Amino acid sequence: MKKRFIKNILLLAVLMQVWLGGCAEPVPSNHSFSLPTVNGEETLEVITWNLRYFPQNGVEEVNRVIMLLDSLNADVVCLQEIDQMSQLVRVANALPQYDLIQSIRTDYLMLGILYKPDLLVPLDTSELFPDESYTFAGRFPLQVKFARQMDSLAYHFTVINMHLKAMGDAASIQRRHNATTLLHDYLLTTIDSTADTNIVVVGDWNDDLSTSSATTSFTAFMNDTENFYFTTWDLAWAETDAEDSYPGWSSFLDHILISRALFDENETATTRTLKLDDYLSDYFSLVSDHRPVMLRFVPLPD
Repeated sequence: MKKRFIKNILLLAVLMQVWLGGCAEPVPSNHSFSLPTVNGEETLEVITWNLRYFPQNGVEEVNRVIMLLDSLNADVVCLQEIDQMSQLVRVANALPQYDLIQSIRTDYLMLGILYKPDLLVPLDTSELFPDESYTFAGRFPLQVKFARQMDSLAYHFTVINMHLKAMGDAASIQRRHNATTLLHDYLLTTIDSTADTNIVVVGDWNDDLSTSSATTSFTAFMNDTENFYFTTWDLAWAETDAEDSYPGWSSFLDHILISRALFDENETATTRTLKLDDYLSDYFSLVSDHRPVMLRFVPLPD
């Protein structure tokens, strides 16, 4: 597959300012904690994490999230269900390895994306479908186009963070169907005929791929396996619920979708649920009812 590796003198000038002194190394954790890092030198890690009305449990939860994010140390972390954006800003300020891109148009249960500015350059940020508030439950998908330095080239990829309508009634399922149909059609227009676009869509999709309702919620993507793939497919269809992202209801709601340009990378990529509750006995009561889910892949040249 063709990848968007573009020699652009102006862009590389910006990249060299960011990476002056050599390629970025993984940033060590500032906290003493037993949670293993997910960060790798050659990989890109993208995490999706619903933080449940953050911070529902105040300062204690804020501090715990800071500790967890610092320990995990992923390159990109997409967060949903932020009730107080000022507290997420506080989290970002406590983590020098990260900058924060926050939703502006969405004003309830907001979205945020943490990324490493020593590794990634955000080229463009937008909130999609501004006229479709009802369809997207007032939470407009947050899209960021990134560039990463790879030798003398820039590797481009796009991350979209979203939080679809919840509940299993017919009206909610239809709203998810309408939202994902709009998103599917939009993404197809961004895939150039001569150079594919690396796209990662993450978030709380609020339906389980293994259920009959998901065939309606996600029809457009399920029917277009030539261009899109849920890397969380196997986790959602697992025989046991051990890897569920939403274990309280024994379901997998937090999905990662990739475009065809990333199919090659996905052959050696890893998608897994980060079971933070294995390390923290109070995780579900203090932090969230969702577990984070991560895609880790090695960006491939043409």
